[in-house]
Amino acid sequence: MSVHEQPTKFTAARTSDEPPAFDSRLAVAPAPPCPLCSGTRSDVLQRITVRHLAIGGTYRLRRCLDCDLVYITPRLDDRTLATLYGEEFYFPPDSPFSGIAGGVVELIQDARRQVVEKRARVGRLLDVGSGDGAFVHHMASHGWDATGLDFSPAASELAARRGLRGRYLMGSLADHDLPLRSFDAVTMWQVLEHIGEPVAMMRHVRALLRPGGLLVASVPNIDGLSATLTGERWWGLDVPRHLVHYTPATLRRVIADAGLHVVDVRHFSLQYDPYALLHSSLDWAFTRRHFLSDLAKQQVAGSMGPLEYGYNVAALAVLAPVLAPLALLATTAGAACRRGGFIEVIARRP
Repeated sequence: MSVHEQPTKFTAARTSDEPPAFDSRLAVAPAPPCPLCSGTRSDVLQRITVRHLAIGGTYRLRRCLDCDLVYITPRLDDRTLATLYGEEFYFPPDSPFSGIAGGVVELIQDARRQVVEKRARVGRLLDVGSGDGAFVHHMASHGWDATGLDFSPAASELAARRGLRGRYLMGSLADHDLPLRSFDAVTMWQVLEHIGEPVAMMRHVRALLRPGGLLVASVPNIDGLSATLTGERWWGLDVPRHLVHYTPATLRRVIADAGLHVVDVRHFSLQYDPYALLHSSLDWAFTRRHFLSDLAKQQVAGSMGPLEYGYNVAALAVLAPVLAPLALLATTAGAACRRGGFIEVIARRP
C-alpha cells in the first residue's frame, strides 16, 4: 500500500450481540480456523457493524486462544474484496493536496529505499501490493529492476496512466509464473493484513527470493498504543478489508513459519503512525468515519448536507491543530516502548 491509500466510505461501530437488520447472513457465518495455527478456539474481542450496500453486516474480531493471532470473521471472498479497491481508494493526482502530498510521498519512498539498500544490493525487487506504483517508480528511478504486483485492476491502470517506471502486474502471486530464487528483495508495505493465508503467502515469497534475499514487510499493530487509545475508531481496523491483525509476536511467527529468518523488527512508520492516530482521534468527533481522507480525496461533496459538512470542517479546524502534535508525541512514545501503531519486520531467506 502507498501513502495515497486510506480506508474510505465505510461506517463502522461497535455493536451489541443483536444481529444487524440489514444483512444477518454475515452475522451467523461459522468461524473458520485460525489463519496462522489452524486452531479452532477463539474469543470475540469486538463486534463491528459495517453499513455498506454490498458488504453490510456484523463482523467479529477474534483472538485465537492457541497462537494469539487476531482475525476477522466472516471473511469476504476474494472477488468481493477486489471490488473494495477501486480508483476511489487512491488520492487523485489533481487533488488540492497533491502538491504537499507529492513531497511527503517522495520523502517516504526515499526512507523506504534506504531501509532496503542498507541491507541489499541494487538488483531485482518485487513490491507486493504495489498500489498506485509510487514505490516501484521510485526504486526503478534509482537503478532497481522493479516489479509491482497488485490484485486491484485500478492500481495497475493508475500506474499505466501516470506513465510510471517499472513493471506492473495485476493479480496474486499464484497468477504469475515469476522465476524462483530470482529477487534480491521483496517488499510488502501494509499488505499482510489483507491476506487471509499469510503463511502460504510468505512461503511463496521465500521461494521467489534468492538465498540471502531480503524481505521488508509492515503491518498495523493491534496491540500498539494507537489502537489502545482510539479503540473501535482505530484506523488500522479497516473492517472488512483487513483480514488479519498482528502483534510483533504473531508477525514474527508468520515469518518464521514460512522459513525466513527475522533480523530486525521496527516499531514506527513515518508514513502511517502520526497520521493514523490523528485520523483515528478525529473520527470520534466526525459524524462519519474517514471524513478526513474523504475530504482529501474530494469525495465529500454531495454526500452530506451543508450543516453536517460545516460541522465536520469546523471540528477539523478546531481539533487538528491540537491533536496533530499530540499524535506525533504519542506515536513517538509508543515506538520507544515498542508499542508503535505499526510494525516493520526485516527478514532474510537463509
